[in-house]
Amino acid sequence: MPPKTDNFVMRPVFQLQLNAKLMEGLATIGRFDGSTPSLVCATSTQQVLVHTSGDQEVMQSRKASLSSSPIRTLSFGKNPTAITAGRISNGPDGVDALYFGASTSLTAYNVQKNTEYFYKKVEDGVHAVVCGSVKGPRDVAGGADRGKNQNAEDPPWVIVGGNCVINGFDGNGDEVLSTVTGGQVTALMLMPWAKAKGKSAAAARGKVKSLVAASENFELRVFDGEEAITSIMTAERVHQLLYSGTPGRFAYLSDNGTIGVYNKNERVWRAKGKHRPVSAAFCDVDFDGVQELVVGWSNGLVEVRDGAEKRGVMFKETFSAPVSSVLADDYRQNGQPLPIICTVDGVVRGIQQTRAEEGVVVTRKKETVRLDTLLEERQALTVELECIEEQLARWQLGETDATLPQAGTSVQYHMRPNAESGKLDLVFKLEQAQEDTIVHGCVLQSEALFPGKEDAFFTQDEPSSSLTCALTVPRGVDILVSASVIVGSMNAVNYQIHELGFTIPSCCMFQLWEGGKSEREFPDPVGGVTLELPESFDFSQLENWLKKTFELSGGASVGTSSDFSLSFVDMQDRSGLVISGRPSNHELSIRANSMDTCCVIVESLAKSTVTEASARCDFPEELRELQDSIDRVEEFDLVRQKLSNDMAEVATSVKPLLIHAEDSRLMSDITSMRRYYAQLYDLDKELIAENMKRCNNYNELKAALKQVNAFIMKAGKLRIGQAKTNLIADCRDCVRTGDMRPLINLTRTGKR
Repeated sequence: MPPKTDNFVMRPVFQLQLNAKLMEGLATIGRFDGSTPSLVCATSTQQVLVHTSGDQEVMQSRKASLSSSPIRTLSFGKNPTAITAGRISNGPDGVDALYFGASTSLTAYNVQKNTEYFYKKVEDGVHAVVCGSVKGPRDVAGGADRGKNQNAEDPPWVIVGGNCVINGFDGNGDEVLSTVTGGQVTALMLMPWAKAKGKSAAAARGKVKSLVAASENFELRVFDGEEAITSIMTAERVHQLLYSGTPGRFAYLSDNGTIGVYNKNERVWRAKGKHRPVSAAFCDVDFDGVQELVVGWSNGLVEVRDGAEKRGVMFKETFSAPVSSVLADDYRQNGQPLPIICTVDGVVRGIQQTRAEEGVVVTRKKETVRLDTLLEERQALTVELECIEEQLARWQLGETDATLPQAGTSVQYHMRPNAESGKLDLVFKLEQAQEDTIVHGCVLQSEALFPGKEDAFFTQDEPSSSLTCALTVPRGVDILVSASVIVGSMNAVNYQIHELGFTIPSCCMFQLWEGGKSEREFPDPVGGVTLELPESFDFSQLENWLKKTFELSGGASVGTSSDFSLSFVDMQDRSGLVISGRPSNHELSIRANSMDTCCVIVESLAKSTVTEASARCDFPEELRELQDSIDRVEEFDLVRQKLSNDMAEVATSVKPLLIHAEDSRLMSDITSMRRYYAQLYDLDKELIAENMKRCNNYNELKAALKQVNAFIMKAGKLRIGQAKTNLIADCRDCVRTGDMRPLINLTRTGKR
């Protein structure tokens, strides 16, 4: 049953005309004087407009206009890529700073004094920015200083997402946090991942939050400081994340038109539209204490959705221009936060639910909608009751529907890697069924298995009591699958639908090789990683992990308390995987041909069994690729410096030529003036050509740095706990200082 819409009516309570074209997603609200809210919007002309809320009487008027609340214009001379407002550690209490992100820089700006707090070059780019308190290296180290004053609040940092990198800066612009992601960061969000526990005042207030980052590889990664604690795979690129106000619960907006809500790793609901969701915000629009999700779309549609999706779309209206941003704030300063809708034509509207005296018709409409819904539910239940009564009457008379499966029929499933096709065969089989009962088909639902369409129907030509679904399984992720299996006789008119839910493990395509080493069908792996586990670690725990991860038979005994070695074959590419342990040396060895395979195994181990492990690794082919990437970075950096020097030399000739040309004009020496301007024209062409070379060099340098960051992320995944955090920090220091020679040794041993 489709959700009902227009459960109540909302109307604009104020409207502002900014007279500028606004950019999508680049708007925020800050209190730059410590109390009065100001709306900040980025324009397509490299300018930022700052509108400060007027007095209460003016903002409560629907006719509030530009004349009643003036606008300030800030020009940073660069195209904005991300903006936000938030506190700064070395600024006045309660006063927000404006953070302006450009392609390669970040500016913290004091709007009131029209000065900079700091300016920071960010070579990895600024694609997303958020401000707040997160766990830093000092917290990871043990927090001895924090123990002296537990009531002290953590200073706010500005967190920047770039090209495979996330950086954090303090109020002076010094880097205090650095970690890597799997792709270019597209969205950042700070939120408490779990409810606060303990006696710490900061923990109780939820001051220190977890960082959630979305990247172009369709992954949402949750960080506790610099350490990734969990990840969520999505079907499409996510460009906005929103904290709902409840720990662990957040909304997301995707480029493919999907919006939804997650409660930690579990998706609560989702909906897909024909257009692209541009921006959204949580706001209690009906003042019932529950946050609703206000979504703005690229076609100008604005929706108010129930955060729990129980009431569906509660209100919608389409404006004449596409939505650029959706915000929520007490902009009128009367204690009632309102949704603020910005459209690309420069119009800003604050909308509010109709008042009680204006809502008599609305109340009647809500009651009518509720009555219609109840009538439809009653009709559906009546039809269902009639069917049950008919079947009961037939059963009492001894008549049965021969086409229906008998009572007790069930559907079981098992997974079987297929060596010939390189796919995973998901087999559904009937149990306790009659001979003529068959599986007619199956509908599988999974975002990861079927990106773009999210479900698929499987059937077979020959009738059978089993059905095999051949699936192409992505590597390294646990996949949630919902199955609807259609069961009935060959000539059935009515069918049984068996609903099943299960998880496909990340290592499902690895099959245990039970033959001897001499009988292996695959060569010995050329690479591997050796984990150095703590002395207190109990190796007997590995047996349950191996059985669960690789779907080993329950009766098989691995015997991990003593030295052991297990061989697996990857059915996708017929490569080998060897896992061996030496409890006496506290070492666990994982050998494979690629770092990616070992990363999957180590991450699976970290989720359930091991909390801390350093590592030594050697992957000859991939380390050669890393060395090639490092060489390219150094080469491109030298070329960049040379191009910059050449452009500087050419630019020094521009001013003298301009002076000579102007002198010639004043002396009416037209011939000399033309000659000087001709030389200036040639210099301009030379500068443009040099600038094109510099742009191409920058793109090549950025691509090489992206590959280096990808290797750093892989090297981090081969470690667990603090060893992982330290390795990533050391590698990022090498990249930041320009000395990348230690990266190879850091990847191999974790030490410089």
